[in-house]
Amino acid sequence: MARELLFQTESGASGDMILAALIDLLDAGAEFKTTFEAIGLDVTISIADTEKSHLRCKQVTIEAPPAAHAVTWTEIEAFIAEVPLSAKVRHDAGLIFKTIFAAEAAVHGQELKNVHLHEVGADDSLVDILGFCWLWEKLERCPIIFTTLVTGFGSVRTRHGLLPVPPPAVLHMVQGLACRAGDIEDERLTPTAAAILTTFGRQAPSRGSARPLRAGYGCGHKSFAAAPNLLRAILEEKEDARSDAGVWVLESFLDDISPELLAHASERIVQAGALDIFIAPGQMKKGRPGFQLTVLCPDEAHEMVSAAIFAESTAIGLRQRFSDRVVLTRETRSLRVAGREVRLKSALFQGRAMNVKPEFDDVRRLAAELGIPAKEAMRLVWGVIHEENGPGKD
Repeated sequence: MARELLFQTESGASGDMILAALIDLLDAGAEFKTTFEAIGLDVTISIADTEKSHLRCKQVTIEAPPAAHAVTWTEIEAFIAEVPLSAKVRHDAGLIFKTIFAAEAAVHGQELKNVHLHEVGADDSLVDILGFCWLWEKLERCPIIFTTLVTGFGSVRTRHGLLPVPPPAVLHMVQGLACRAGDIEDERLTPTAAAILTTFGRQAPSRGSARPLRAGYGCGHKSFAAAPNLLRAILEEKEDARSDAGVWVLESFLDDISPELLAHASERIVQAGALDIFIAPGQMKKGRPGFQLTVLCPDEAHEMVSAAIFAESTAIGLRQRFSDRVVLTRETRSLRVAGREVRLKSALFQGRAMNVKPEFDDVRRLAAELGIPAKEAMRLVWGVIHEENGPGKD
């Protein structure tokens, strides 16, 4: 069975709450403290057992001096490249920070390279993000899902002044996701948590059956009378994973690529792990003819497929969404046609064949060996199929 990590975010989420929940889940407090007090940051980390609303939980406190200056993407990238953690942890942390910088660039109308981070660029936020990636690696980077996001409401004071809750960058990161304000006037979803969840997780409010293995509870430093400021992380085994195996849908419009190059790019994208790819002609801006490129890929191939799209095509951006799907069970068997083997593919639903078709490569080979047109070979194959599966046949 496939394992997945569920964050129940109905009470909000922050970077330190995510850390605390995973540390509790993995019982990794001592190792976490030793590791992250030695990576070159001026931080002191405390991990305590506490309770919220009479529920036992972990609380992580990261003491760090205020950031001396606002940091740029180049500075963050350079620090992460040198941190003494695994390549995967460094890579994942870079993607999370890129999500934050991209959101800030979008809401301020700037290029990513010109964005400066204040609060999220401080040492405690670096520990939040690097620490999450380090803990997630211990879970073998299993798929992450999360429930409805609670943002809070009201206002929050930042270096940019008083901003509405959710702050503009957080609102940008959660576009298209199920969110609600909740009943508590406060910031309930921080930029760090929003970036972690939206970079590597997907929202799945309605889900199939799963088997919980163990849970971790992490709390924030605020206390609310109306609800516990608590995040629960559940490691579980997903049952019948094939019945609702989701896929990433990646799309881009291209108006500056030749058909030859696009055909070559399609081959490379499939080789990178895409499940399917299709191309539709269309009219782009300024009346230019172009193409809509749509690619389907599994979660584990998302990174490689995205890289192939950017490397092999002229795409400079991708729209992406994670889509649930129902996958029929597939079977392949052979039948004898004119003394030769032809593979037959069937798709089953509730034990019954919904679709049956011959493998066309085998039909072509049959036609070549018999010296007949492919359409005649196809009629021969279907004749055998109907003879074996017609009325009165088991």
